[in-house]
Amino acid sequence: MSVNPYQKIVLLSPFGYAYHKIILDKKGKPIDYKFIEVNKAFENFTGLKAKEIINKKITQVIPDIVKDEFDWIGFYGDIAINGGEKEFVQYSSALQKYYRVYVYSPKKYFFITNPSIT
Repeated sequence: MSVNPYQKIVLLSPFGYAYHKIILDKKGKPIDYKFIEVNKAFENFTGLKAKEIINKKITQVIPDIVKDEFDWIGFYGDIAINGGEKEFVQYSSALQKYYRVYVYSPKKYFFITNPSIT
């Protein structure tokens, strides 16, 4: 696979990067999301390894995410469906860390997260 120079910059960046696709139920409600691409900084910040998460749903990677007080899937789903961008700080019960996350949608049904540890 050929990597363009801009993609290489993102993948080698010291800033966390993950590209996702939202998964909807038959009524259009976000119920999950899939990891498409992550960089090394994302792996370092989260402890989640690319080889173990790429093309997997978040509920496969972190089944308890649906029990978290914060609705990660719904929040990201809103961005993926309606567009826009947001920055927030939130505690991840599953990963036991506070994260500052910048999230935006480059196109409908997809979103990019740039997490960092606070």
